[in-house]
Formats: sequence, C-alpha cells, structure tokens
Amino acid sequence: MSPVQRYLLWARPYWPMIGVIITLGVIQFVQPLANPWLTKIIVDEVLQGKGSWGLHEVVMVMAVITVCGIAINFIRGYLTAGLGNRMMRDLRDQLYDHLQRMSVGFYEQRHVGGLSSRILHDIGGAQNLIGGGVINLVMDLFLVLFAGAMLFKMNTMLAFIALAILPLYYLSFTNMNVRIRLAWRSVHRQMERISGTLVERMSGIRVVQAFNGEKIEKKRFNKQTHQHFKHTMSAHLVSNLLGRMSETLANAGGIVIWLVGGTLALNGKMTAGEIIAFQMLLGNLYGPIQRFADVNVTIQNSITNIERIFELFDEHPDVKDSPDARPMPVCRGQIRFQDVSFKYVIRTPVPQHMNNSKDPDLVEKEPTPKRFFWLPANVSPPKPVIELEEREAMHDISFEAKPGQVIALVGPSGAGKSTLINFIPRFYDADKGRVFIDGMDVRDYKLEDLRRHIAIVLQDNILFSGSIRDNLVYGRPDATMAEIVAASRSANAHEFIESFKDGYESIIGERGMRLSGGQKQRLAIARALLKDPQILILDEATSALDSESEALVTEALERLMEGRTTFVIAHRLATVVRADQILVIDNGRIVQRGTHKQLLREDGMYRKLYEQQLKAMKPEEMAELKYGT
Repeated sequence: MSPVQRYLLWARPYWPMIGVIITLGVIQFVQPLANPWLTKIIVDEVLQGKGSWGLHEVVMVMAVITVCGIAINFIRGYLTAGLGNRMMRDLRDQLYDHLQRMSVGFYEQRHVGGLSSRILHDIGGAQNLIGGGVINLVMDLFLVLFAGAMLFKMNTMLAFIALAILPLYYLSFTNMNVRIRLAWRSVHRQMERISGTLVERMSGIRVVQAFNGEKIEKKRFNKQTHQHFKHTMSAHLVSNLLGRMSETLANAGGIVIWLVGGTLALNGKMTAGEIIAFQMLLGNLYGPIQRFADVNVTIQNSITNIERIFELFDEHPDVKDSPDARPMPVCRGQIRFQDVSFKYVIRTPVPQHMNNSKDPDLVEKEPTPKRFFWLPANVSPPKPVIELEEREAMHDISFEAKPGQVIALVGPSGAGKSTLINFIPRFYDADKGRVFIDGMDVRDYKLEDLRRHIAIVLQDNILFSGSIRDNLVYGRPDATMAEIVAASRSANAHEFIESFKDGYESIIGERGMRLSGGQKQRLAIARALLKDPQILILDEATSALDSESEALVTEALERLMEGRTTFVIAHRLATVVRADQILVIDNGRIVQRGTHKQLLREDGMYRKLYEQQLKAMKPEEMAELKYGT
C-alpha cells in the first residue's frame, strides 16, 4: 500500500468521529443552499407583491438558518480540532515508541536532529491530511453535488455550461499536483538537514566556541536556511499558481453564465430573481472547487509528511525478542562467549538531488517532470540509495566469566573492546557464534528481562534534564528514599548532593551540565547501585578525572563491583591489575589472556603496554601496579 493508504488504514478508529464532523458539515450546507432560493422569493415574489410569503417571514427564516449554521460551525470546528490533535498525539506516541525499540546501530547512522524533525514537524503536518484535507474535501464534494442538482433544476442549459469548465479544473489539478508535492518534499528534506545541523552544533557548543567556529557555523546555517527559503518560495509559487488558475476558471465561468443568463432574462425566458439565484448557487459549485486549490496544497504537503513518517515505521530493529523468548527472573552472572564473530555493516545514504557543488548541507529541488499528465501521476519518493560497507570487528571470541568475577579488557584503541561488551546487553547480536548467560543463549531471553540484570557506567555518562532523584531512579522508579540515599552514600555522592539547596530535588540541567565530571560519574554509579544488577559493565569509568575525583569514583566502583560479574575496559593498567581474568584484545581477536602476573611473564602485547605506561606513571600509580604484581 502507498503511505497515504496506510495512513488512512491507521486512522480507521477515528472514522466514526470523522463521520460525525462530515454530517455536521453537510447539515451546515442548508444555509448556502437555502439563501439563493429565499433571495429568489424576495426578488420575484415579495418585492413584486406576489405569493404568500411576507418579507418578515422570509427574513426570519434566513436569520434562523444563519444562527443554526453558526452554532453548527462552532461545534464542528471544536470537534475537528480535537480530532486532529488526538490523531497527532497518538501517531507521535506510536512513532516514538517504535524508535525506542530500534537497535543501537540504527542511531549510530542517523542524525538525531533529523529524527526529531520527523516526530515533531512531520506528524504535525500529517494530521492535516484528514483534519484540513479529507474532511473539507468530502464536505465540499457534497456541496458541489447538491448545488449541481439545484442548478439543473433551475435551468438545464446553464447548468451544462457551468459544468463544461470542470474538465479544465481536473487537468489543472492533475498536472500541478505533481509539481506541488515534489516542491514540498524538497522543503521537508532541507528542513531535516537543518534540524540535524542545529542539534549537532548546539550540543557541541563548547567545541564550537573553543575553536572560534561561530562564524563558520553561522555561515553554514545561513546557507541551509537560504536554501530552505528558496524551496519554500518555489513551493508557494506553484501552489499559488494553481489557486489563481482555479480562480481564473471560476471567474470565466461566472462571466459566461452572466452573458448567457442575461440574454435569457432579456428575452423573457428567465426572471431577475432566477438569474441572481443561479449565480449564487454557481458560487456554491465553483467555490468548493476553487477552495480545493488551497485544500490541495494542504493535502500534498501532508502526503510528503506521511511519506517521511512511514519511512521510519518501515525501519525494523536488528535486535528484538524472539517469538518464544523466555523470562529471566534471576541472574547468577555466569557469561560465556563461544566463537563469536561480528562485522559492522555501515549504511551510508548517497545524497540525491545535490547541487553542483556537491555540498552535503544542501538538498537540491527535485526535478519536475516536463510531460503533460492526463491521469494522476505516481510521484512516490524514490528509495534511498545506500552504500554498504562491511568492517570486521570480532573474530572467533571465546572465553568464560564465572559469577562474581572481574574481567578486564585491555588493548589499543579500536581493538574491539567496546564492541565485545555490547553483545552482553544485546546492543548487537553476533553474526556467528553465541553468547550465553547462565547457560542460555542471550537471544532466548526477553530483552527487558535481560537488561534488567545489567548496568553500565561509561566514561561520559548520560544524565537527563530533571532532578538528581529522577536520574537516580531511572532504572528503578519504585525505589524508596532510604534506598536512594543508601546508594548515594555508597557512591560517595550523598555529601555533594546534600550541599545543593534542593538536595535530591536539585535540577542538574541537560546532560548534567551543572555538575563536574566526578559528580556525574558518582551519580551514574549510584544509579547503577540502585538498580542492583548482577552484571556490571565499566567502560573507561575513571578516565578523564582529576586525582581527587578519581579516588572517590574508584572507591565507589569497588563497592559497586562487590559480588557482581564485572567487565572493565580501561587503558590505564593500574585499574585492572586485580582482575580475575584479563583479556588482551587486538584487531577483534583475543591475543592474550590470564592474570596480571601471568601476562607480565609473557613477552606479549600486555607487557609492552605495561612497560610503556610504567614510564609515564606517577609514584603512587607505580606503587599500585607493584602491589598488583
């Protein structure tokens, strides 16, 4: 099905309310359809002293119909607004839920700003297809049918003349719709580029300012907004052109009817009231068709939004629950890798419709077909061209971690250490081989249960805007205040938390910007402690800290690691000397394994790393290494 068909199918639960709104709109047509007849009665009968109707009676009927029309219009407007906002809310919730379930690899190859644009901007435009498009279109269609029937009843010849102009309307819309949709598609694609740049640069504002990049970024942003302006004006140009074409045809039809109808009136074949009533009804025939030029712009714009929304719905997570996934009520923390191999598949979209300078920040306007269309054309967006690049990351990794053991991963940057630990919480699935926890393949567990038993502390931990308490209970919302304080004390965080004016309710800002690096790390440790996992992953958790903060964080980590199966990634060997097992990773392979003492006896990579770092270490760090030996 096309994206529009899928959207209308998705909107099936809302059709009863849509039917109510359309019915109210049809009832509202009584006023524009009745007024021409009442006007004819006034001109041909009341003012001529003929018939049984009095002026006051006709005017009273007009007033009652007008008041009822206003009331119905108010109710219909309120219901339409409620329907549109409800649909927008539900679709936005469903898309966000879908994106939450996408795999980590999906986000590694996407601009967060571009995704935000689709959730916020495109969904807002999509709901206009029904609220501002389909409903108005159906209502106007009823009005056209009613007005047309009444025109034929009044004068068949004039009615045929009035309808003779409709094929020109049809051909105008058929050919202009192609150009309008392509124009608005270019607008939205450029806006996605702008959103991606905006989020990326604003989140990295410290780097921008530190390198005096403000002028460069301003120039880049201005270039993108100017391109968006050009696309927007082009879209408005073709949209406005269709509107004026519709207006021209309507005015031409009205002039022809005045000419022919006036001739008939002069020859005594029509009364003045009949020609006036016919022209008023003609407005009810041409008016909706002319309004459709504006509604059509809304529809074409909404269709481009819908196409972009369903592009995301068509993405599927690489990692998900198997149909027969089992719960994991308890976890002992026994982990075994068996011949695990993995390669990254890097999906790089090839920019389409680029400008002559091949500037990746700009989206060129989509080319418009030059042919004439007799039937509505299919202008579905082309499937994006993707370049695939495969990069080997893991090769036949096998090892076992017993419950409560500390496994250290060392090796040069890019060796595959972080990739290895990503298999444990199933951020990735192995291409070959298997990963077992407590004797069962991790792919046989429910993802939610599996990740409930795992906590991660990173080098740059993500803290969310909100209070300290909100961040601490993120993995365990039902934690009591006593448990929160206990976890914070164990993480050496309680003292600095209490130093804030609002304590645990203190707002820390986006990504914890109001905290120091050491404070962020201790909150991350407290968050992990509160979750009480059986499996712990520490990825460079003490790097980039000053000595005082590192001491506090290290002490907190030692408490956190007690009784838990822990994986430690660290470039500094002083943090891994007491590990139960050290795995030396290089080029995606385990090249050495053993304890610190065992590996020093071997003439391998670990000993070379040890000797290199020993030369640069401080005396206290050397003492710690010596203690470890």
